[in-house]
Amino acid sequence: MRRTALISGSLALSIALWTPAPGNAQDRGDCRGQKGSESSIVIAGPDEPGERMVVEGRVLESDGSTPVAGATVFVFHTDSQGYYSPGGMDEGDARLCGLMLTDEEGRYRFESIKPAHYATGDGPPAHVHYRVWGPEVRRQSFSLHFEGDSHLGERGRDASANPTWATTRPGVVGEDGVLRIERDLRLR
Repeated sequence: MRRTALISGSLALSIALWTPAPGNAQDRGDCRGQKGSESSIVIAGPDEPGERMVVEGRVLESDGSTPVAGATVFVFHTDSQGYYSPGGMDEGDARLCGLMLTDEEGRYRFESIKPAHYATGDGPPAHVHYRVWGPEVRRQSFSLHFEGDSHLGERGRDASANPTWATTRPGVVGEDGVLRIERDLRLR
């Protein structure tokens, strides 16, 4: 109980001290009014078109093994047509986004759809943006690319060079047709 009270107190202090910076919603970690109180969320419901995907992982200290409890994990990505916002490319108004709070083991999990390449026809491989912050955690950015993506080019090498911490992650499609990916985030 005492540990929970300390974590809750630290979270309240962190929330009270952290003031959103001016700019767009992604920089502020603002996702359509969500509070980020759960470690597991659904971003895209069953009616959202696209390949179903579950991403889970842990937020870990720079040593790569110590879990970070109570960190906020903000994610956002394009839809199956390659748009962030309704009919547009406004990352600051990303429609598919979510906020999670890591559990005592540093775990997070979200269900969504696999993002598409940008609708504009150019740009990077399909990806998920991450922003992580929290008590005693300075704001950091990460991403997730998908192994086998035709737009990877040289970036695709990081999966084989550093399989644990690579930005490009393999996925496994289960019998239920859902793509499952693990993406741990090691703080810097």
